[in-house]
Amino acid sequence: MFARTTARLFTGAFKALFSDFDGFLRIVWAWYALVAVLGVLGTLLAANSIAVGFVVVAVWLCSSASIAVAWHRNLLLGERPGPVNLSFGRREIAYLGKTLLAFLIMLIPSIVVMTVATLFMQGWMGLIIAAGILVLLILPSFMRLCLILPATALDEPLGISDAFYRSEGLGLPMALAGVGTGLCIGAVDMVLSFVANTIGGGAVFAAIAVLILSLALQIALTALQIGILSGGYYILRERDMAPPAAPPAD
Repeated sequence: MFARTTARLFTGAFKALFSDFDGFLRIVWAWYALVAVLGVLGTLLAANSIAVGFVVVAVWLCSSASIAVAWHRNLLLGERPGPVNLSFGRREIAYLGKTLLAFLIMLIPSIVVMTVATLFMQGWMGLIIAAGILVLLILPSFMRLCLILPATALDEPLGISDAFYRSEGLGLPMALAGVGTGLCIGAVDMVLSFVANTIGGGAVFAAIAVLILSLALQIALTALQIGILSGGYYILRERDMAPPAAPPAD
């Protein structure tokens, strides 16, 4: 069951993205264009301005919430995106707030565990143990907390304690699926960057090629991570809809 759930989340995220890649592009392109324009203008007009940097970060956070909400609703409700998605309202504000809340809840335990691991184990062994603790203990708990996010995107009530209680057995599969997708995208990014630098024929061309490829892979990774959360929430709803066990025969 564990391996099957992990494989289902991992493959399901890829299937969801590639079966409706144009839909995800409609969701993200306007936000990415806006963030890129603001970043370029900020660099040209006020490169060292803290206020400009704050505005860019704020817009990026708003875009992340808007993209996630739209993709959750597309995957779980079949809600088709329009040609331009720049939505940011009550639903996106709630999503952003709960994302920050989940990060804050896991921040202190993460710092404590990682500090203890690095203090007792130095060098590569310490890094390996710290990474193992992160993937096997901290990340699964964080993923279970984050199931409140697709519920928020769908306007369905799900509290933090309820999400953690009802998602028993889902945390580690979601964590491993998330790590797996990240490793896949990272490997592809390394290969494509190497190829672009090898056959680019010039530093400028290689830099542009790497930039475009990295942006495309970043977009894909965003969709995959949101897809894993959507898949976890879908399984959670499946559990709720499962028929109760039949009473034993007399």
